[in-house]
Amino acid sequence: MNLWLLTLWVTWATAWVDNQGTTCTLYPESLTHHGQAVDDSPSIQQAFDMCGTNGTIIFSPNIFHVNTVLNTTNLLNCDVHLRGELRFSTNIPYWRTHAISVVLQDQVTAWLFGGRNVSFYGEGGFYNGQGQAWYNANRNESNQAGRPMSMTFYNSTNLRVDGLRVIQPQFWATFVWASQNVSFTNLFVNATSNSEWGTMNTDGFDSWQSDNVRVENATIITGDDCIAAKGNTTNLLVKNIYCEGGTGITIGSIGQYPDTPDYNLNTTFDNVTIKNAMDGAYIKTWQGTRIFTPSNGDWGGGGTGLVRNVTFRNFEMENVGLPIQISQCVYSAGSNQGCNTSTLQIEDVKWENIHGTSRFNIASSLYCSDERPCPNITFENVNITSLNATRGLPYYDTDVQHQLFQCTNIVGQKSSGIPCNQAAPSNFSQWIYGNVDGSGLATATSGHAGN
Repeated sequence: MNLWLLTLWVTWATAWVDNQGTTCTLYPESLTHHGQAVDDSPSIQQAFDMCGTNGTIIFSPNIFHVNTVLNTTNLLNCDVHLRGELRFSTNIPYWRTHAISVVLQDQVTAWLFGGRNVSFYGEGGFYNGQGQAWYNANRNESNQAGRPMSMTFYNSTNLRVDGLRVIQPQFWATFVWASQNVSFTNLFVNATSNSEWGTMNTDGFDSWQSDNVRVENATIITGDDCIAAKGNTTNLLVKNIYCEGGTGITIGSIGQYPDTPDYNLNTTFDNVTIKNAMDGAYIKTWQGTRIFTPSNGDWGGGGTGLVRNVTFRNFEMENVGLPIQISQCVYSAGSNQGCNTSTLQIEDVKWENIHGTSRFNIASSLYCSDERPCPNITFENVNITSLNATRGLPYYDTDVQHQLFQCTNIVGQKSSGIPCNQAAPSNFSQWIYGNVDGSGLATATSGHAGN
């Protein structure tokens, strides 16, 4: 091949997909458009179509512009290597009308990904959701319609994701749905706003209707749940997690849909550090009556099910608003609508080796409904001290000058290891902005609730 033909071939190859047998290497269109940003979505889709079965897909170390939705499902025996930046557009009107439905809470996603025996390696590359545009447009509202999740892993079996980095996700960063045998390792998510507006609903990792899921070695900086096990997540192991900001580590929200009971069984959260967060290690369910919650775009509540065999172990917390909680009225807490009606059973839950500081005069609020009291809820080696107590300062704007451990409808409370010293109100909010007074409620609250 002469030099002219070689140069022509390289120029052609760097424009879109270089297909060498079962390996497809992607290059951005901008390389042949004088650096001008061109939508690379068609080329990305083409690469997955060509090499998504028994093949390998490599994103070269360049910037790829993603202006339209990606649907790369039904992959088989496929390895994906992300060595460049996937830069998703800020065309909010487009995403609101074209993002792909994921069913749960009327939510949508920008990229639907999945298959059998699939590995995704973030080899120095990253997903850039350019979420700042969404944070500014959202203006601290919850669940704005059409705001897409960054990446949804759907209908997958034997899925391995290692080294994925998501910067400024548009909404939830990663969502595992209807999958089994899933492993996430070395996940990094950073949802940080550069404006006056916060990063509501930027969950780091969520799972729904999935079994045998492992998340290990993750750093998540977010404005909402670092990790949330949604309904029918079973056999979940979460280990070695750094969580900053947002609302901590949770099971929930669950119990939203009456026709779909939620069974969250066999869950372990182990070796977790949580800093400067609103919440720590908790479980949140909807109330037992069905109400309309406009911020979620769907009717909610009235769902049943079971949470069983859950362990929160080896947690270090620093400046956490509400370190430990069970709430069975997370979405109507502000209005106290149906807050004592949940029939979703919670049992066999342990908080073990939990240490650190709370922002206010409360360490835990454990509320189970009259309809379903909670058996076998235990504390073992739980030591949480408020920041003011560590500094020898009083608690401000409250008549309660000691650390609170709230309990209501905890079966076998006396042998639980929980030093209960106040009743837990049914409508205690997930969001707390002040010390708790003699009524059992925080002296300052806000109406926002996460998912």
